[in-house]
Amino acid sequence: MITLDGLTKVFPAPGGGDPVVALDGIDLHLAPGRVHGIVGRSGAGKSTLIRCLTGLEKPTSGRVEVDGTDVAALEGARLRAARRNIGMVFQHANLLDSRTAAQNIGHPLEIAGVPRAQRQARVAELVELVGLSGREHNHPAQLSGGQIQRVGIARGLAAEPQVLLCDEPTSALDGSTTQQILRLIRDLRGRLGITVVIITHEMAVVREVCDTVTLLQDGRITQTGDLVDVAADPHGPLSAELIPLPPVPTGIDATIVNCDYGNSPQLRTSEDLVRLAGTHDASATIVAGTIETIGGRQVGRVQLALRSPSGAPVGARTLSAFLADLDAAGVVATEVSA
Repeated sequence: MITLDGLTKVFPAPGGGDPVVALDGIDLHLAPGRVHGIVGRSGAGKSTLIRCLTGLEKPTSGRVEVDGTDVAALEGARLRAARRNIGMVFQHANLLDSRTAAQNIGHPLEIAGVPRAQRQARVAELVELVGLSGREHNHPAQLSGGQIQRVGIARGLAAEPQVLLCDEPTSALDGSTTQQILRLIRDLRGRLGITVVIITHEMAVVREVCDTVTLLQDGRITQTGDLVDVAADPHGPLSAELIPLPPVPTGIDATIVNCDYGNSPQLRTSEDLVRLAGTHDASATIVAGTIETIGGRQVGRVQLALRSPSGAPVGARTLSAFLADLDAAGVVATEVSA
């Protein structure tokens, strides 16, 4: 659905200094009908990437193909027609205060010259689709933050696009409303079969709704793939952010071992780690951890307190054998000081 091939964007520096490379040779393919997250810190190139996807910025080099059309090669009316295949949802919906929710939803269709009757029918359909029935005649000041964002999503879907780009769609919302909006996005993807791209810095959003994820750093892709594979890769830069490592506990008279699992064919759950410790005549207690179920697969980073049968910390030989078995099973484990 979306293919970026050698996408590069270089901005001239103000004052004649060195040019700024915002995107540096991006190669990425996003399959249709999936929710893809693009994450990265400020300055990573996320906003420039969105502007290139929508044709608001012309790449310095490379292709930006959306649904078989090279957006970067289009101009004028052809570019405007291609943009109608790409819906946009922003962090702040920026609704027109003088218009009702229904009128805001129908605004893109009005600009496109869609006949009034057809426009009203489409707006009614969208109001139902995003769960705004009974609120369509309210003005923005009469809507909650979540309802305003639903209007923004409906407006982005008005022209029946194949791609929906969401730029920080939940950053301005509270936790409960965020969950509602993410469920709506997931439901819309399932019902409409659209491809969704979410630009976000919130790892909770990625864990909740994304099928695949890409990390941008300094205009380059440093990791990309299916969410479960990225989260389960303890050597990847995103794993620690998706599954954050808990702080080392204090005051525990035991040998503390950090374990990153989820990429192991043998050890699939934290209980498997505890059972493995038992084969070395050691008892293991989970003292801290972060465990997520992603794509039906348990992925986690846990800290085990290992003790010998006497209750004392395990000896060096037992610890070495346990760590060797973990390594053989594909679990990254390290001893830490308690």
